[in-house]
Amino acid sequence: MAIEIFGNWKKGFVFDIHIRSSTCLGNDEYGHLIFDNSRSPMGELVFQLKYRNKIENVDLIVELLLNEFSGWDSFDYIVPAPFSMNRINQPVNLIVANLANRVNVPMLTVLEKESTEQLKNYTSEIKKREILLNSIKLKNKEAISKKNILLIDDLFDSGATLNVSTKILLDNGASSVCVLAMTTTKG
Repeated sequence: MAIEIFGNWKKGFVFDIHIRSSTCLGNDEYGHLIFDNSRSPMGELVFQLKYRNKIENVDLIVELLLNEFSGWDSFDYIVPAPFSMNRINQPVNLIVANLANRVNVPMLTVLEKESTEQLKNYTSEIKKREILLNSIKLKNKEAISKKNILLIDDLFDSGATLNVSTKILLDNGASSVCVLAMTTTKG
């Protein structure tokens, strides 16, 4: 169920929406809202990988991607989007490593965030981009020069991370950047 997304990249897609429905159940004992969320199959796989460390979901996620998309050989590198939170297992890196191995396109980890400030705490697109432009750094400019890049992230929300990452890659010599995310918050 690929959904096209638009930004400063050549082509972009998400596999599916993240949450199909959400019902507020009230507050917990700390006053935080509790929700009953119904996720898409991909949304549930990503959620369990990211927040419950279900590493076995990586194979299932990649299998879904392989069944939905083609043309992997048109890319020189698959690049994971930079992560905002340090985890023992970085979900996007695990997915990209598995996918890169399966489609025989090298993984290249060249983008990193110097700040781990959580973007989800901001509603302003301008503020998100400002934070990202100051925190995402390119580690190896020569590696991406004149290369066709597939940039992958787990969740597409405002598009700020993918737009800023694409800008950095293109400004530093990449021939083209296409993007792929597992899920989107937009329905």
